[in-house]
Amino acid sequence: MSSVLHLLGPSTGGIRQHVAVLAEALEERGWDVSVAGPPGVMKGLGRGQHDVPIAFGPKLISAVVEVRRLARQVDVIHAHGLKAGWVAVAAGVGGRTVVTVHNLVLDEATGRGAPVLRRLELRLPRRVAATIAISSQIEEHLADAAKGRELRVVAPVGPEPVVTRDREDIRRELGVTDGQRLVILVGRLHPQKDVDNLIDAARGLPGDVAVVVVGSGPDEARLRKILAAEPDTPVSLVGPRPDAANYLAAADVVVSSARWEGFGLVIGEALRLGRPVVATDVGPVSTMVIDGRTGLLVPAEDPTALRQAITSLLDRPDHAHALGVQGARHMELTYPMSELVDGVEATYRAMLSQETR
Repeated sequence: MSSVLHLLGPSTGGIRQHVAVLAEALEERGWDVSVAGPPGVMKGLGRGQHDVPIAFGPKLISAVVEVRRLARQVDVIHAHGLKAGWVAVAAGVGGRTVVTVHNLVLDEATGRGAPVLRRLELRLPRRVAATIAISSQIEEHLADAAKGRELRVVAPVGPEPVVTRDREDIRRELGVTDGQRLVILVGRLHPQKDVDNLIDAARGLPGDVAVVVVGSGPDEARLRKILAAEPDTPVSLVGPRPDAANYLAAADVVVSSARWEGFGLVIGEALRLGRPVVATDVGPVSTMVIDGRTGLLVPAEDPTALRQAITSLLDRPDHAHALGVQGARHMELTYPMSELVDGVEATYRAMLSQETR
């Protein structure tokens, strides 16, 4: 039996969900799977777990020592993200490491540290055995950096959404009355997700529309301050929910207002649930939300366009329902779980076969 150690950085969003689904699928195919990452990220992952503070900064040395120890027990190290990849390299196991790049370094998301992180991003593919990009856009960005090393695109897949609560129960919990229409965004409160864009759009929505944001993150305090100063803005921040699928399923329209997406697992989840989706046309989102067919696309950082698209779906519920049906069918046909696991396994096997030559 071959074994793999997944390394996770300090991410509690879509990356963590992706790793949970992938690890389970690999176990079903006979892999011995373990996962290492910060304690808060590890919670709820029901497989071999190791608490490792995978991050840059004061805890880097202890993370490197622990990863070096764990790496002796496995055949493959699979790092998810920039920090996890460089911890593996620093531990001296880059030659047995596959890195999945889930996001690119963006100035608006990383601030003054962006130039340094961008250099690390472009140097990493040559320090590891193979790189997986979750979209063709990321692959293109890394193509020159990965010359001479394996680079392949493998689209991620999130957990199959399971609805466990009644739609009306969720709406009552959120304070949505019978006559209101509900718009929901599920995501990390981070500059990348640009919740400000949705707040700006919500200022001009009809009075019977409630907008709810599910999630937490570094932008939360700032966003709450904005909303507190404008109590008439119909936006509520309700914090994180472990059963996000229930909230997506309760929405009349699901929104993504991001400046950039590596893939957009929440968008895929909403589509799988048959919900009407309005999303900004960033990254590979257009491979899921096909404008006018499986949802509506709008430019990033354009609250007027976002408001108009949301309103058009709310005002045409039959059309919105038809888009949701097509979206669910599209996700089923285009992003089956088997393709994700096949691509990841092929990357592992190629690396292991190189080692035995």
